[in-house]
Amino acid sequence: MNAHDATGTTLVNHWQRGVPVYREPVVTRTLIFFAGFAAIGLTLALVRFFSPLGRFSGMNDAYAWGIWKTFNVMTLTALGSGPLAVGMTAWVFNRQRLHVVMRTALVSGFLFYATGLVALGFDVGRAWNFWNILLPWRWNAESAMLEISFCMPVYCFMFLAFENLPLVLERFYYTGNDASKAFLLRWAPVLRRIYPFMLTGAYVLPLMHQSSLGGLLLLAGEKIHPLWQTPFLPLLYLLAAGFCGLGFVTVLLLMACLRYSRPLDDQILGELGNLLSCVCFLFLAVQYGDLIRRGQLGTVFALDKMSLLFLCQTALILIPAIALRNRTVRETPRSLLRMASLACLGGLFYRFIPTTIAFFPARNATYFPSAPELLMTLGYISLGVVAFGLAVKYFAVLPGEVKDWNYMFKLVRQRRAET
Repeated sequence: MNAHDATGTTLVNHWQRGVPVYREPVVTRTLIFFAGFAAIGLTLALVRFFSPLGRFSGMNDAYAWGIWKTFNVMTLTALGSGPLAVGMTAWVFNRQRLHVVMRTALVSGFLFYATGLVALGFDVGRAWNFWNILLPWRWNAESAMLEISFCMPVYCFMFLAFENLPLVLERFYYTGNDASKAFLLRWAPVLRRIYPFMLTGAYVLPLMHQSSLGGLLLLAGEKIHPLWQTPFLPLLYLLAAGFCGLGFVTVLLLMACLRYSRPLDDQILGELGNLLSCVCFLFLAVQYGDLIRRGQLGTVFALDKMSLLFLCQTALILIPAIALRNRTVRETPRSLLRMASLACLGGLFYRFIPTTIAFFPARNATYFPSAPELLMTLGYISLGVVAFGLAVKYFAVLPGEVKDWNYMFKLVRQRRAET
């Protein structure tokens, strides 16, 4: 079944067995709806780019970071950690069956990071000076943002983009002419030789910047409530990215397979549910172990505003952790969808609360995002939804059956011609 060149080099990873969506037209009402939100958000972003920041944001001197950083970057990148979580499990821990869902994780992760970086491009005051990151002699080695500002763009547009490259090359190979196929055959051995090095970078860099996002909050010191402020923030932020990534890939697979009438593999869903449960338990063990070590366990049950918020966050993570130990729950799509959604919500709460709700920079200082901030954030999210909707229809992203895989791009042309 594999496509090889003369030296036996595999051109396409058939074990991933992705198939484009071919049962409906590319442009749908849902796509137009989200495209409208994306257009509104990007239009506001463009106006913001040539206008002062103040009229577009609710930020002030005390709250120098608004929702574009605290939600788009600190929070949503946790959902975009699917490539890290699934990839580490599939490659490092040899859970080979998860290669089937690897493409879904890679595409969703790339879109989360790309839209987040686009948002930052409009957020920072003088984005055109970002090229200074390419000049090491201009780096501020004492800045906590340096590692993040370097790792995130390099990871997204170099390593993660390279991991998504087979999707594009595969389409060109099956739909192109003889010249394009010959070109790909020449370059396939080169790509395969550098693949192990790119794969290493694709895991090392997100491990660095996901933990650094937590380390960044250590600088806030006592401004963050003690239930969240801890020296273990880098590790906890990394673990939260792990179960958020696994949870979101699970939710995305279930929703996409339901939307596009794709068959579901109970064993793979069960594997994802089992891993999600284990990482949730590990996160809670580290978090509550740290609370006991710091003598803050009593604060958890003080039943004040912050305590109730912390207990709610814990429940959102603990419930799926316990429920997913049951094999029936793991292999029942509706139950798995609910539990994975709860885990994602709990992880988002954990990543967002210490940056905004449990963050007290000054007495009587408050922050609430302005309408343009919210519309731009919705626009960036909508842009990601539109891009994913187009990607699954033009490229082999979602898992598919073998009978469809052998003729995937022929089926796309045939079914769309019929409609």
